[in-house]
Amino acid sequence: MDRKIIVFLLVSAAIFTDMMVYSLVIPVLPSYSMSLGADQLMIGVIFGAFSLALLAFSIPIGLLSDRTGRRPIMVIGMLTLAASSVVFALSGNVYVLVLARLIQGMSGAATWSAGLALLADTYGPEERGEKLGYAMSIMSVGMLLGPVAGGFIYEYLGYAPTFLIPSVVACGIGLLFLVSRIPSAGIVKTGGPSYLQPILKAPGVFGVCAIITIAGAATFGLIEPFMPVYLYQTFEASPAAIGLGFGFMSLLSAVFQPVAGRMYDRNGGRVIITAGLIASGAVIALSMLMPTLLLTAAVFALLGITVSFVLSPMMPLLSDLFGGRDVGGSQGFVYGIYNTLFSLGLVVGPFAGGLLITNLSLPVTLYGHAALLALVGLLAYAFISSRKKAAAVRGTGT
Repeated sequence: MDRKIIVFLLVSAAIFTDMMVYSLVIPVLPSYSMSLGADQLMIGVIFGAFSLALLAFSIPIGLLSDRTGRRPIMVIGMLTLAASSVVFALSGNVYVLVLARLIQGMSGAATWSAGLALLADTYGPEERGEKLGYAMSIMSVGMLLGPVAGGFIYEYLGYAPTFLIPSVVACGIGLLFLVSRIPSAGIVKTGGPSYLQPILKAPGVFGVCAIITIAGAATFGLIEPFMPVYLYQTFEASPAAIGLGFGFMSLLSAVFQPVAGRMYDRNGGRVIITAGLIASGAVIALSMLMPTLLLTAAVFALLGITVSFVLSPMMPLLSDLFGGRDVGGSQGFVYGIYNTLFSLGLVVGPFAGGLLITNLSLPVTLYGHAALLALVGLLAYAFISSRKKAAAVRGTGT
């Protein structure tokens, strides 16, 4: 089998498994943690713990994968994911849930930093956006199956099997990486400071890319922990119904991620990223106006489309501008930064959301976030070029 295909299949399997385990907690953890005495602020802490670990470990693990190669990092990532699932299954109080999410975040840092860098190493700029889009589509399938599987397993088999079953899957993927013959792509000899040179040449564009990534991730960080609570309290939605709503959102994302990646390969990211941000704000605002469970779930599920046009082009954009060896960069370092920015958004979403919802309300908080996304969209249009190779010009002052 062609080496590129093997790399793509293994990385996709790891991403799929990681996101399936990550997302199956969406219909399970809010109600389970509330049964252990957690309030909405503590629910935000539990969900945000994943992002704190991702924030802390993404760049160090990305740099480590540049030095050791991607394969050992992927093995460690999958085995750590299995371990976190076991901790979830054995948890009996909210503090153990926080610990499990921290371990899960460490696993995500390894899987995403090394996995995305391995794909960027394997595919050239002319097809990188599409392949990363397909990988993100597979991620969305994991997001699709996670809430649905989590909701139904929890409802019919109980809490512990919800996490023990995917832990076995994660172990299997880790063993496949262990016995595979993936080349040591990404091993570099240069020092860490040189990785910053491409960023320092275009700090304006990098800053805007950072804001966009954080805003896009914060959207998920806000929706995932608090929308299930809203649906339960407002419409008495069951865990299975909530899982189906999030599953539909992931299905739409799976369809449109490669479309967004292909559009970036052909046209650059300026228009699609701007449109995605503004449309995401509109979808969030409209979801709060819907009078029934079905309409609310159908509208917020459209985020699967709109956010795809924000985050899917952002990965190849960062790689093209700051990660290639032709610009003196490092793919592991760049995707470590991407994961750090993404995790920062996932931290801001639940923590800030918990505080704002406690003092205001969920609708007011979401209306504010919708307005913020629209403003970031205008910023993206001002700084990101419509052409891939010229995308950095606006940030250099030339």
